Amino acid sequence: MAVAGILLAAQAGSAEAQRTGDRARLVFTVSGALVDGQGLWAVDRQPISGPVQTDTLVLQRGIQTDFGVGFSGAYFPAEHLGFTADAFLLGVGYSDTCRPARPIAFDRNAQVCDFIDTHDRPASAVTLDVGLIYRVASREFISPFVRGTVGLLFANQSPLALDGVAQDGEGVAIYLDPDQSRVTPSFALGLGTTVVLGKAYHLRWEVRDHIVRIDRVTGPTALNGALPPNESSYKHLFSVLVGLDVILERQRGRRY
Repeated sequence: MAVAGILLAAQAGSAEAQRTGDRARLVFTVSGALVDGQGLWAVDRQPISGPVQTDTLVLQRGIQTDFGVGFSGAYFPAEHLGFTADAFLLGVGYSDTCRPARPIAFDRNAQVCDFIDTHDRPASAVTLDVGLIYRVASREFISPFVRGTVGLLFANQSPLALDGVAQDGEGVAIYLDPDQSRVTPSFALGLGTTVVLGKAYHLRWEVRDHIVRIDRVTGPTALNGALPPNESSYKHLFSVLVGLDVILERQRGRRY
């Protein structure tokens, strides 16, 4: 009897040692984000025509700090490495500044400059990305992860076009761009962690670097209302995301 009791206790201990936390395999996430802005381009001496002489403006454009919303899904066929797809709505509105390079001779040009300086230009962009995600300690209460994705950025407003409005309501185009919308490459790198809230829910936070290609003005135009000289460059838009994971599939963990 004593031997049988010892054997039963050993089997129970072995079974208990094999049981670990559940591992999420199929995860959907909804996130809110704060996206940090940065400078985009500057032109030191842009002529603007007047009736008698030409005035000169100093122009700058930056990407505003704004909020974003993300929707993503991840599938983990193995313990650590998984596949992820992501749709992220970026608020990439533009904040413009204008000041005269020298005293303005034509008052209407001063009005146009003041309009540019005091009016932001809302815009939005969506990134659609796919890539890989790697997590550690997937069965623990806290599970860090890193991710990398590649995809496309869809933007609805030109980063080059710029105009102002005088007090009489007439618009004055400084720069024109025939292509208001754009589709360009995008990349993202993220680092974060998940925290277990319950059987089917995790809290997720992440710091992400959105690397997007965007056009920038590189110099003045001789005439107003023309396409300015420009080039494409990659900008780093950093964001902090906080979201909720919904677990649709779990697999009981085993240790042998």
